[in-house]
Amino acid sequence: MTTGQQPRIYRSSLPTTAVVRESIFTYLMETRYHLYDPDDVAFVDADSEISISRRKLKTLALKLGYGLRNNLLLSPMNGSSKTSSPLARGDTVMIFSPNTMSWPTVVFGCLAAGLRMTFASSALTPRELSWQWLDSKACVVFVYPDLVQVVKAMFKLVNVSEKEADRRIWIMDKLWDENLPKGDYATEQWLGQLLHKGELSAEEKFDGDRADETAYICYSSGTTTTHKNVCTVMGMVKRMWEPVESDRDVHLGMMPFYHIFGLVMHLNVPFMGGQPVVCMFQGFDAESFCRNVERFKVTLLMLAPPIILTLSLYPKLDHYRMTSLKAIASAAAPLSLVVAERLLERLANQGVDVKLIQGCGSTETTCPTHMVPFPDHKRKFGSVGQLLPNLEMRLVDDDENDVEDGRAGEMWVRGPTIMRGYLNNPAANAADFASGRWYKTGDIMRRDGDGYYYVVDRKKEMIKYKVIAPAELEDVLLENNQITDVGVIGIIDEYDKNELPRAYVVPTDLSILESPGKKAMFEKSVEAWIRGQVAYYKYLRGGVVAVPAIPKSASGKILRKDLREWAKATLKAAPRVLSARL
Repeated sequence: MTTGQQPRIYRSSLPTTAVVRESIFTYLMETRYHLYDPDDVAFVDADSEISISRRKLKTLALKLGYGLRNNLLLSPMNGSSKTSSPLARGDTVMIFSPNTMSWPTVVFGCLAAGLRMTFASSALTPRELSWQWLDSKACVVFVYPDLVQVVKAMFKLVNVSEKEADRRIWIMDKLWDENLPKGDYATEQWLGQLLHKGELSAEEKFDGDRADETAYICYSSGTTTTHKNVCTVMGMVKRMWEPVESDRDVHLGMMPFYHIFGLVMHLNVPFMGGQPVVCMFQGFDAESFCRNVERFKVTLLMLAPPIILTLSLYPKLDHYRMTSLKAIASAAAPLSLVVAERLLERLANQGVDVKLIQGCGSTETTCPTHMVPFPDHKRKFGSVGQLLPNLEMRLVDDDENDVEDGRAGEMWVRGPTIMRGYLNNPAANAADFASGRWYKTGDIMRRDGDGYYYVVDRKKEMIKYKVIAPAELEDVLLENNQITDVGVIGIIDEYDKNELPRAYVVPTDLSILESPGKKAMFEKSVEAWIRGQVAYYKYLRGGVVAVPAIPKSASGKILRKDLREWAKATLKAAPRVLSARL
């Protein structure tokens, strides 16, 4: 910012909510707990219909907390002669598992014990897992049965003996009931064993300034999320949901719990509001989704755009009664207007009036910074909404000067839901935080006259040739009914080193990919089609490549780095001179 210039700071027009300074456990299991019937269902397994009540979950969490703090002795991993010691407040526990009914018990049990948690994607290899283990300084890993061998291979890589590794591995039961028989206790350690040792009389407290201590460590970046961050964002989200909520709401939870979206928006926010979550643990498929909405009378959904895309095209959607649905919040990636309208139209044909809104946020901001208020779901579709309560924001240019109203700039944000920083990474913290604790999000946004924000694109994903936003081209390509999914990146023109847009597209008819001739014709047809839809400088001069699927993260974001690697491999094998000057 130019010296002497006052920053242009935008603030939310929405009433502030409480900044909560206590532990996540205390807030949910004490402060908010008695607002709802303790015997109400908290979580239910969609397949088995086995459920766990709020009261039962609290009891199990206090039991696990006791077991973790009093009955889990660990030897030093460096081979020193120091005696074994129990876990202590502030130690880190890793969870390496897909979604199961054991997740709520483990998460709340660790919180009750005052432990930090780091969450590992169940798709990680031993080498990837070893980096997170070492970086987070985890002491113990709770692991899904099918992933135990991955963990053992990881311990070999970090030179932990087999005997000591076995002491640090605790297998997460697929179900939560501590009375069910689980595995061979003589050779393996199972979660259920820690639930019979005693029960904490009270949880570890994180009141006042201690609420700024880390609770969750999320990767790939090592984001440190505090008790205050999580507790405060829950109230901010609930403020936005209030216009569509009732005392009979039911959530459907399918986002991975190891991602901040699933962790906060499925495990934390519904529990705060006394709302049950129907959990789909086998991954998303359209048939199971529709069946569960109908069977459990689901009212509220939080979805990523790829799921909305799949549902909008699902042939049997009309065979299920979706009449309980009231509201859908889309986040984690941009949502195409064409896709949204296609799904809403199909639901409207059943007489279902669903309000569909978008939001914006990240792991670093503890999920949403923006949401569209539900009353404006039609008027402001395409916007990611208003700035949430308690937050302040700036829009800056490449020189870090504030842009004029109506111009696009990088979003900087600060407030009580912004992470502490990146773990063990002072260089990243210095790069991503500006003076005044402004977090530089990398999101390029513009603000309209009503105080609603629109994401132009990610700063690092902008294609340099005349500054093209990949998300814009993706939206256009999804209007073509021969395409079901798409990812756009920039590739380098060997002629003049310009960065030009290339589209990776998934054809509606996948059989096209089986014939090189048909595949080439399809790619040419898409390249020609878009020339009638966009300005000349947005033509796909980097080409079109038909693929069976677009690589995406667990939260639904396009993995453009993977697409760039695909492009590098292709161009290395057959360098291509592109037509940047046309």
